[in-house]
Amino acid sequence: MRRDSLIAVLIAVLPFLTVAQEMDKTKFNVGVKAGFQAVTYNDPEFNIEGYKFDTNNIQSNKIGYAFSLFARVTKNRCYLQTEGTFGITNHSFDFQDEQEKVDGNFIPNNTVYDLRTYCIQVPILFGFNFIETDRYCLSLFTGPRTKILLPSLCKQSFKHFKYDGLEEILHTKTYYWEVGLGIKISRVFLDMTFDAGLNKVTSHIISHSDGKIFTTNRHDNILSFSVGFIF
Repeated sequence: MRRDSLIAVLIAVLPFLTVAQEMDKTKFNVGVKAGFQAVTYNDPEFNIEGYKFDTNNIQSNKIGYAFSLFARVTKNRCYLQTEGTFGITNHSFDFQDEQEKVDGNFIPNNTVYDLRTYCIQVPILFGFNFIETDRYCLSLFTGPRTKILLPSLCKQSFKHFKYDGLEEILHTKTYYWEVGLGIKISRVFLDMTFDAGLNKVTSHIISHSDGKIFTTNRHDNILSFSVGFIF
């Protein structure tokens, strides 16, 4: 009876010993990072009735910032990472007055739409360390990213348009697919990422003074560079 009881106990404990052994191979880390973001646009037809977005300035001349806390679970060479990111993105749209251009008397008039957005970003990233040593690591990662705007903090400024009271109605949630490269030296790392926009960031633009509505199919792509520390 004692032998049977001992065998039964071993059989019951064996799965837990196996899980514990596997857990020893699984690492859990947290970290912080901060960096810069540049926004590009893939809607060259963005226009506001006679004012066309200057396609020579597809990339914004302003830089945004991002601050993140993240958690990472690593098993062998693969890892799963999620983040909570607070982002400040600056956009600048330079426009040309198409009517003046058609008349042959086009004079640059600094027609600009400036936009600053504040947001929370939450990605789920799947990574693979294809080069890994005790102190050095090189990885590729990819996954979806959700951006949630904080509308009460966002600021818009339309300058030198013939319409008064212009406002862009932004979608609260936008989605991206992220691809990135990470370099880790000891506990310090550098990340370079590109986020491709999957849906429109705006619903429409409205002129509150005369009720006119202008549609746009604007998507954002985000290029980021960040430096961080993993604990």
